[in-house]
Amino acid sequence: MDDSIKVDIEGNLYFEGQKLTHDKIIEFFKKLDFEKVDDKTYQLKWQNNNQTQRINIIPEDTIFIIKDVVKESNEIKLVINDETMEKLETSTLEFNGNIPYALIKRGRIKARFNRHAAFKLGEVMLGS
Repeated sequence: MDDSIKVDIEGNLYFEGQKLTHDKIIEFFKKLDFEKVDDKTYQLKWQNNNQTQRINIIPEDTIFIIKDVVKESNEIKLVINDETMEKLETSTLEFNGNIPYALIKRGRIKARFNRHAAFKLGEVMLGS
């Protein structure tokens, strides 16, 4: 049995081959602290009965997907697939081919822009 959560290219979560779809489970994972283990593995940590619990997260590409970009009073905001919104730090933008990525979560985790967000990023940056 593989005790890790897989994240597909679209940001969907899988455990033991089953897609995690229950809102409460997904909500629980969104609130946990991530720690980078290596280039392709992260670890989720939480407390249960005063003991630290851990599970590895193995993304196909990235854990988080940027699904929209909005401009609010001269700031570019990223809408992330965990339903949070963060200011884009333009210095963290990088491209792999034509796919943009940015660092989020206090600059600790790389997130990939989906097609819609990449298009909006271009519109917002060219329009500024």
